[in-house]
Amino acid sequence: MKIYSFIDEFSSFDPCVFTLGVFDGVHIGHQEIIKNLIFRSRKKYCSVLLTFHPHPKEILNSDKKFFYLNTLSERIYNLKKTGIEHLIIHPFTINFSRLRTEDFLKKILHPKYKIRKIITGYDSHIGKNRDSSYEKLNKLSHNYGIKVYKVSPYKFQKKIVSSTHIRKSLLLGNIQWANQALGYFYTLSGNVIEGKGIGRMMNFPTANLQVDSKKLIPKKGVYAVKINYLNNMYSGMLNIGINPTLEKKNRKIKIEVHIFDFFENIYGKKIDILMIRIIREEKKFSSIQELKRQICIDKINVQKFFSREKKNR
Repeated sequence: MKIYSFIDEFSSFDPCVFTLGVFDGVHIGHQEIIKNLIFRSRKKYCSVLLTFHPHPKEILNSDKKFFYLNTLSERIYNLKKTGIEHLIIHPFTINFSRLRTEDFLKKILHPKYKIRKIITGYDSHIGKNRDSSYEKLNKLSHNYGIKVYKVSPYKFQKKIVSSTHIRKSLLLGNIQWANQALGYFYTLSGNVIEGKGIGRMMNFPTANLQVDSKKLIPKKGVYAVKINYLNNMYSGMLNIGINPTLEKKNRKIKIEVHIFDFFENIYGKKIDILMIRIIREEKKFSSIQELKRQICIDKINVQKFFSREKKNR
């Protein structure tokens, strides 16, 4: 897969099949669009995907915090796995958002890309103020001999798979639905930083993770997780929260993982935490002793969960 940083960096000598969108999460709905793109480009055309960074919502609604399902590097990694040939990551700006669909087709897509087909999602809108639906895009594209194909919404458990629904599921702690809608385990990645060492004092040493500040963090609670370190997979339990039993003033959310049967020093090292299932919500305990008893119960519950999963394979 070849990657381009601007629309103008890519110019095709060969006819191509084209799609565009943010593709945050590269979930199974996105994957259907890309499968259609590759299917309609096979042997005869090249496949081109145009995406944007930052997310349009981050620019157009700058007064609200926006959190991503994928960091940019994660999105590139997930898109690379789909088999597309050309990936264009164009900076999304206020000026770019004012470009009308007619001008986008006439001045950029048609002369530069030699597009023969455009693949679009069921709810795709492009151009200034998202004014072009599939119907309008189809009508405009006809003037340039471009065929437009619309991919139907992908449903899982009677719910349309979308980045918005996945975000809501993660914030509600419904990790299992989110994982199935993504087609992979939702992952928190980052470097291990030093904490206060309280977990170690309770015989439950934890690795404190520093994640990208714009990455969406799931609901506060305790989770069964898998940890990828140097391409070796370990089981563990993760706590997302403010540690209400121990912290009186610092309300910043912390991400701490206890890795089972692991004794290495990994400060400063990168790890990937694959979210599997929520075990319980965050709770304030009356004492450290009560907290420690609950952590012991949590570990037993997580180990039982993984043991059942192993038997069911």
